[in-house]
Amino acid sequence: MLVVLIRSIILYIAVLIALRVMGKGEIAEMNAFDLVITLLIAEVAAIPMQNNAIPIIYGISSITGLVFIEVLISYITLKSRTVSKILSGSPAVLISKNKLNYRQLKKERITIEELLEELRSQGYFNLKEVQYAILETDGDLSIVPSTSYDPNKTNDFKHLPLPVIIDGKVIKDNLNEINKDDRWILKILKSNHIKRIKDVLICIVDENDEVLIQRKKD
Repeated sequence: MLVVLIRSIILYIAVLIALRVMGKGEIAEMNAFDLVITLLIAEVAAIPMQNNAIPIIYGISSITGLVFIEVLISYITLKSRTVSKILSGSPAVLISKNKLNYRQLKKERITIEELLEELRSQGYFNLKEVQYAILETDGDLSIVPSTSYDPNKTNDFKHLPLPVIIDGKVIKDNLNEINKDDRWILKILKSNHIKRIKDVLICIVDENDEVLIQRKKD
C-alpha cells in the first residue's frame, strides 16, 4: 500500500511539473494539439499507478518525452505561421455585418440553433445586435456588438426575438408563439421577393414584430 502511495505521489508531481513546463493555465487556453498531449500525459501517468510491475521510470520517461515534443512544437509554431495554422487552426467569422456566414458555419459543423444559443448565453437575442461573431481557435465565441446594441435596455417587448425559419425549415413552435401561421410567412417572403421557404437561411421576428430575413445565397 505504501509503495502505491509513493508511486502515485511521484507521478502526480511529475505530471504537475510537466503541465507547468508546458505553461497551460487552463484547458480553455489549449488548442487541439495541446489537449492531446495533456491527455496522453495523463494516460501514461495512470499506467504505472495501476500496475506496480511497470517501473515508475517508464512513466516519467514517457511524460518527459511528451513534454519535450510539446515544447518543441510550441517553439516551431512561434516561428512558423504555417505550422501554427495547421495545428491550431484559424479564427472563423460566423457572423459578418449582421449576416450569418453560412459557408463557414458548415465548415465548422455548427448549426444555426447552436450559434443562436451561444449568442443568447452572452446576452444577444437578436442578430441585429451582432456586428461580428468570431469563433476563436480555443472554441470561444468573440462578439462585436452593433452600434445600436444597448445591454441596459429595459423596454417591455411583445416577445423574445424568435427564429421562424432556419435553414429552409419552418419552426412551428416559434410561429405559434407569436400567433402567426404559414400564410403569414408566405406573405412576408413574397414581400421580400422570395418564392420558396427553402431559399431562406434564417427568418427572425424580433421583439417589436419586425422581420429579419437572410437568403442562403446572401
